[in-house]
Amino acid sequence: MVSIVSVNYKTKIQTERMLCSLFAHRPNCEFEVFVVENGSGDDLSSIAAEFPEVKLIKNEKNLGFAGGCNMGISRAKGDFVVLVNPDIVFDSDVISEVEKKMKEDKYIGVAGISLKNLDGSQQDCVWRFPTPRDQFLLLVKAPHIFSNLKSIRRWLMKDFDYSRSADVDQVMGAFFVIRRQVLDKIGKLDDGFFMWYEEVDFCRRTISAGWRVRYFADLSARHEKGSSFVSLTTLKKQTMVRRSLRRYMKKHFGFKTWLAFWLLNPLFVAAAIGANFVKRK
Repeated sequence: MVSIVSVNYKTKIQTERMLCSLFAHRPNCEFEVFVVENGSGDDLSSIAAEFPEVKLIKNEKNLGFAGGCNMGISRAKGDFVVLVNPDIVFDSDVISEVEKKMKEDKYIGVAGISLKNLDGSQQDCVWRFPTPRDQFLLLVKAPHIFSNLKSIRRWLMKDFDYSRSADVDQVMGAFFVIRRQVLDKIGKLDDGFFMWYEEVDFCRRTISAGWRVRYFADLSARHEKGSSFVSLTTLKKQTMVRRSLRRYMKKHFGFKTWLAFWLLNPLFVAAAIGANFVKRK
């Protein structure tokens, strides 16, 4: 069985569109669908009426992306759990296809697919694990001035061939397939990450536990990138990014690295404000 989990936060229109496309390309396998209303106040009663198979979970407060996903994961019964953003649009039965591929290779712990923009063009959806160096450059907005920084290009995998399947460090959380045995061994997403870096952390933990992370080039869906965060201001999003990054640095690079990023936070805030001001002019 495949358990599909989607977290709704002020994305009712996108959630309904995603479900319409999912059932239009109904998975040719046993599956269940959970939609977590993550304390946004959206009335999903029309979705419940239109899609009676969908199991709705209502959170009284916003638990963040990881916390919302974990609510669905906790109830999921599938051998594979697929985290699907509300802004995904299915164009084929990619659910049963990805289940088939995961069953064929038991060493794949997490998988992602080729995500396209709504116009069908390729979207960047795999990256190498971040390092203190490239994340420092990101937070001081160095790529706004120097567009070809080697460490940033390494992290963003600008050399990656999206037409070929490959093992990678991390895949985008917008379509994120997790093997049940991985969850049993390393646990769910770390809900200490309110938003951002939770899938990076999970991929890193997966690889450390002995599984692989796989990108499937021959499976795809469309993704309206950014629509899940449209209700957040740029500065608020960047505040969340910095908080999550500090947690990631502490977990994977130690206390000293966390402390450095914490002490440098005023510089990062100033850089964010400055970049936002320039962008708005």
